[in-house]
Amino acid sequence: MSHQHDLSGEIDRYAYTNGLAKNSPTTKIFFALSSLIISGSSPTPIIPIIIFIINTILLLSIAKIPAKFYFHLLEYPTLAVILSVLIIALFFGFGETIAQISLPWFTWSIYQNGITMAITTFFRVEGAITCTFFLVLTTSMTDLFVTLRKIKIPKVVIELSLLIYRYIFVFMEVSSKMNTAQSLRLGHSSAMRRIRSLALLAGNLFIRTLEQGERTFTAMSARGYDGNIMLLEELPSPKKSAIIAIVLFDVVFAVVIFLLLYFGVV
Repeated sequence: MSHQHDLSGEIDRYAYTNGLAKNSPTTKIFFALSSLIISGSSPTPIIPIIIFIINTILLLSIAKIPAKFYFHLLEYPTLAVILSVLIIALFFGFGETIAQISLPWFTWSIYQNGITMAITTFFRVEGAITCTFFLVLTTSMTDLFVTLRKIKIPKVVIELSLLIYRYIFVFMEVSSKMNTAQSLRLGHSSAMRRIRSLALLAGNLFIRTLEQGERTFTAMSARGYDGNIMLLEELPSPKKSAIIAIVLFDVVFAVVIFLLLYFGVV
């Protein structure tokens, strides 16, 4: 759990100190969202692979995110994606079969269509993940919430999101300390003790978070909180050249997807 806390802290730190931190968050949001949509809607793995490479180059070469940290960050979601696409490859599909296994209750068939679907899904998701990482690692949550406020997202939604985001780190720190204390008291020395420790951790963590929430509200009230969180809203304006470049980037891929879906070209 302490590792998770360190990871979250590192993500937050890079969001404020990366090479693209001073660029317009509107531009970064536009690029990340449009790339994510393109990657998710591509009928071929080629486009998500290109998006993956572009995002990786932007993060490593321009944003100056350490390669070791970035690829370590990719490990967790990639492992989850691999497990998911294995299920798709082995249990989904139709048409031509590439293997059949006779079992007492049924015949297990593995389809070529299922394999193709699994490969395409893997690269779609990987491309989408790098789009998300691009936004998370280059844009601070404060900048993101200010941008959302400017496009008229309801204020209560933004403020709740900001409080939840900030409170996640407090929650993880408290759970990490409690988990360490249990380990020092041999609370994880056996399977039954681990189960009991987990139950105690969940119960105590609920109480601690309620107490921390009350202390946070008291501290905010003492500093003049009146139901409105004040944020510095002077953000860099998006450059027209960057927006035009992103639009052209999106149009090219949108045309390619259109041709693939409707005409079988390319």
